[in-house]
Amino acid sequence: MHIDVVQLNIVIALGVMALAARAADREQQRRGSGSPGPLTGVSPVGLHVPTERRHEMQSTTASRSISTMWLVALVVAAGMAVGCARSPGVPSGPAGTDGSVRSHHLREDTAPSDDSADEADYDPWQSFNERMFSFNHDILDGWLVKPAAKGWAKIFPEVARRSFSRMINNLDMPRRLVNNLLQARPLGAGRELARFAVNSTAGVGGLIDVASLMHVEPSEADSGETLALYGIHPGPYLVLPTMPPLTVRDAIGRGIDGALDPVSYVLPFIGNQAKSIVTAVNERSLNLKLFADVEDSVLDLYSAARNGYLQRRRNAIALAAQDREQEWGWTQKSPAVEPQPQTASAGDRENHS
Repeated sequence: MHIDVVQLNIVIALGVMALAARAADREQQRRGSGSPGPLTGVSPVGLHVPTERRHEMQSTTASRSISTMWLVALVVAAGMAVGCARSPGVPSGPAGTDGSVRSHHLREDTAPSDDSADEADYDPWQSFNERMFSFNHDILDGWLVKPAAKGWAKIFPEVARRSFSRMINNLDMPRRLVNNLLQARPLGAGRELARFAVNSTAGVGGLIDVASLMHVEPSEADSGETLALYGIHPGPYLVLPTMPPLTVRDAIGRGIDGALDPVSYVLPFIGNQAKSIVTAVNERSLNLKLFADVEDSVLDLYSAARNGYLQRRRNAIALAAQDREQEWGWTQKSPAVEPQPQTASAGDRENHS
C-alpha cells in the first residue's frame, strides 16, 4: 500500500537501523579490546595473525558494512523522495481534458467558509517549515526532480505525457468516488462512475478524456475535504521532506487517500515506487514553465506557496460544500401552493343583478 507517511517512516527506520549497527559494532570492538581468549591472534585456518592486524581487519570490515547500510538507506530515501516529491506550490488537481494538471476547484468568486480570517495563514511552525521548504525546493526539486523532468520532456512528446497524466487520473477514481459518497454528494459519485466507464472504454484506458468531451465533468473530492466538511479544523500549516504543502488535517487525509489507491494493492512495493516516481516526474514536466514563471515573479517563494496552497484548499472546501447543497436543494423547497379560485363578494353579486 502506497502511503507517503509510511514511506517516510521507512526511511527513518533505515537510518535507525544503521545507527544501531554502528553502536553494536562499537560495543563489539570494546569487548574485543579486553583480555584475549585462547584463540586470540589465531586465524580460522591456524595461521598466527598479530592482534593489532586482526583488530584493523575487523574494524575495516565493520566500517564497510556500516557504509553499505548507509548507502542502501540513502538510495531508498532518494527513490522515495523522487516518488513523493513535488515542488512547493505544485497544483495537485487532476488532469483536465488537455492533460494539464490543475488545482482543485479553483474559483475566484468562491468565498472561504472553512477557516476564519484569523486562521487563514496559521503557521506556528514556520521556522521548521522554511527549512523543509528549502530542502524540498532547492535540493530535492533543484537537483533531482526538475532535471529528471527536463530529460523526460525531451524523450517523450507533450501529447504522450498528457495522455499518461489522464490515465493516472482515471485510475484514481476510487478516491474521488468514496469521498463523494462520504461527503453526501451522490450525483458527484455517479459522475465519477460514468467518467471512469467512458474513459476506460472509449478513452482507451483513460488516455483520452472522452467524458469531458461529452460534458460529463469531474467531481473532485479527497479525504482532506471530507474531514473539513465534517467540521475538523485544518490545524497548522505543515511542510515535510519529500511531500507537498499540507495542513495537519490534509496530512491525515493524504494517508487515507493512499489507502484508497487500488493499484497499490496489486503492484509490489518496487512497482508502487516506480509508479510514484514516473508520475511525479511526468507531472513536473507538464509544469516546467508554470513553476519557472512563479519563481521569477515572487520575492518570497515560501510565503507565496503557503498562501496559494491555503487559498486553494479553502476554495476547494467551500465549493464542495456548495455542490452538496445544490445536490440536496430539492429537499428544502416548499411545495408549490395552488392558487385558490376567488369567489364573488355580495356587492359584486348585487351589481350583476
